[in-house]
Amino acid sequence: MDTLARIRELAAKEFSINPEGLDPKAPLDALGIDSLSFIEFMFKVEEEFGVAVSDEDLKAIKTLSDLERHVAAALTAAGKV
Repeated sequence: MDTLARIRELAAKEFSINPEGLDPKAPLDALGIDSLSFIEFMFKVEEEFGVAVSDEDLKAIKTLSDLERHVAAALTAAGKV
């Protein structure tokens, strides 16, 4: 399963949203995801992929697509892909 698909699956489960209804380019707040919920979700994403996303990078993540890019970059940097 690709990174974005797994993130969408995790987000759908975490936020009780149909994964097919998750537009990865939609702003997180438009999906009903607030900042506190997103931070809690990030812990699960980091655990799932075995990577860390810095606080600086976290500030730049506004969509699930942004998150996928950061996770993919972290996986690449860690030599996990």
